[in-house]
Amino acid sequence: MMSDKRKLHKFQWIRHGDYYKVATSNYGVIEALKRQHDALQLTLESKEISDQDADRLAEKNNAIAEHALIVVIFSAFTLEAFINDYGITRLSKNYFSNYLDRLDLLSKWLIVPRLLTGRELAPGSRAMQEVTWIVAIRNKLAHYKSRTVTVLDVQESDFIWAEDAQRAVKAVRYAVEALKAIDPEADTAWID
Repeated sequence: MMSDKRKLHKFQWIRHGDYYKVATSNYGVIEALKRQHDALQLTLESKEISDQDADRLAEKNNAIAEHALIVVIFSAFTLEAFINDYGITRLSKNYFSNYLDRLDLLSKWLIVPRLLTGRELAPGSRAMQEVTWIVAIRNKLAHYKSRTVTVLDVQESDFIWAEDAQRAVKAVRYAVEALKAIDPEADTAWID
């Protein structure tokens, strides 16, 4: 038997690129479903909509909503995994775990870049507004409290829409591009 004492090569195991792929591929599904929905709706414009037609439209809307949930959640995962990786690779895992890991996501996006570059992502900037929005929608989903309502109590904001999914994907881009603008060394190749 031959003794093989090859050194194992170390590599960085990251997830933010995977999460972003999940978000963007599900957004692609939403776009296809919206085209199908809109085409079906066009064929129904000049006629009375049957129960079967209404069911088909509802199925498309439900599928869009399910994929929109996935996009929003995985976009939030992307932002958290990326800022964690950015901080860990620039500092150390131990330092990050001890002092920064317990910060909420918005605080990480404000504090970590400032700590590492001396510059911050402006709190009122478009990028930070979008991070704030995605944190709020993620928290709304993650900490959902059931309730009893009437049909009249249901609000538009109770749903996750295709537009929310589109905004979530853009939020990731805005945040990553803003970080890259203040730190050209930030590894953002995964987003392209």
